[in-house]
Amino acid sequence: MMKLDLNESTNNNLKKTRVRACFDCHVYCIINVNNYKAIQLLQQFEKTHRGHRTQIVNLDELKPKSPTDIGYNVYQT
Repeated sequence: MMKLDLNESTNNNLKKTRVRACFDCHVYCIINVNNYKAIQLLQQFEKTHRGHRTQIVNLDELKPKSPTDIGYNVYQT
């Protein structure tokens, strides 16, 4: 899994990216309705994390708040 690494020089487009995040597993899936594979991945994410605390948020909201925060990883199959 890839570690989320957002710093101050992050592109504005990345900050506006919407993701579905699982707060129990600390993973997220990017929402892209124009890409068939991304839609399939999102459906798999929702199936895997059914019953967990999930929410649609902006990607920049997931950056670690402190050095000890574990951060979020990208959901991959």
